[in-house]
Amino acid sequence: MLGFSLGKLLVTAVAILIVWYGFKYMTQLGEVRAANLAAKKASTKDKRVEAEDLVECTVCGSFVAPATAKKCDRGDCPYPA
Repeated sequence: MLGFSLGKLLVTAVAILIVWYGFKYMTQLGEVRAANLAAKKASTKDKRVEAEDLVECTVCGSFVAPATAKKCDRGDCPYPA
């Protein structure tokens, strides 16, 4: 006959469950990795510094960024302290 026995049915059921939960675990692992990669890309994007155009100082001739320029040691420096 076909030779169905309780032992063979249990082994087959256990094998099916192992494969089912294995695929489920691998899918969740892939989603977690994708989420971590997206979070990492978003955090590195925020850390990027935008480029600023430099302007030549009218007094000393050095190039400075106008938004972040600080007063130098010269008394006639046009930038605020």
